[in-house]
Amino acid sequence: MASRDKSNLSRFIIVGNGLAGLSCAETLRQSNFTGEIMVLSSENMLPYDSSVLSKSAASVDAGKLVARGSDFLDEFGIDYYLN
Repeated sequence: MASRDKSNLSRFIIVGNGLAGLSCAETLRQSNFTGEIMVLSSENMLPYDSSVLSKSAASVDAGKLVARGSDFLDEFGIDYYLN
């Protein structure tokens, strides 16, 4: 996967913090896109698998269902803007 190259001024802005938005960002990097990737979300946490959460809402902490942690996002230069 490609990483961010600050000399590439191209930018993709992804609206929505779901798994589809995360998949879009990952696919851009897998396709060697080195420009800026911004993900905008009204949620207060990184993308998580909401289908698992809805099936076991009482017993699962949503924070443990995060699909990709901040280390991964930092490594590949995917900027998340929450809230």
